Amino acid sequence: MLRCPTDHVRTFWRATLRAVLLLSITSSALTACDFFQELESKPGAEGETGAEGETGEGETGETEGGTPCDVLDDRCSDQDTLHSCNPATGAIDGYSCTALCGADLINFTCTPTADFRHACWCVTPGTIKLDSCSQLEACIVNCGGDPGSPCSNGCFERTIYQTVRLLGSLYSCADRACDELCAASPGECGSCLLLAKAGLFGDCGLQRSVCDADANDEPTWP
Repeated sequence: MLRCPTDHVRTFWRATLRAVLLLSITSSALTACDFFQELESKPGAEGETGAEGETGEGETGETEGGTPCDVLDDRCSDQDTLHSCNPATGAIDGYSCTALCGADLINFTCTPTADFRHACWCVTPGTIKLDSCSQLEACIVNCGGDPGSPCSNGCFERTIYQTVRLLGSLYSCADRACDELCAASPGECGSCLLLAKAGLFGDCGLQRSVCDADANDEPTWP
């Protein structure tokens, strides 16, 4: 599930996003960006965030030149730190994903979403390592990459905290490597993320190799 520091519905930015998407259609014939689909907030739902997420942790600042921020300024500076535009102040607010996920969930990674915003992907890991890092990755892909689906949630329950964090590190590296390109040319974003996760772009080779070297726990026999 995705957790953001502010309301998920941002009609204010739709005109900006529409213009960016129109530019991408004319400039690229590549596949559409494979951002994860963001969930809508529901009153009382577990994924809803409000005051508990607004911890004040992290940094707050305006965009370059002091101009008001917009959704395309959202970013993840690392696996656990979210920088999100605050339309009320026009500034970028910094958040700890650990704080946003709370005590019952852990942060998998800070991630881009379907509407170009970024959010913390909070999950519940299992207690037995049935799946390795690469197997967890395959499971998420087979589930369509939707953080809100029971299918994706089940993937994380098949492995342990350490494995979840290993794959989260690779996803974080790929996002940061492709962040500028995804904002400027959404049509090329999906291909960029795939290359980065494969360790072929953005200096993500180390994270890729560590994930590939991870092994699941083999059952022991008496």
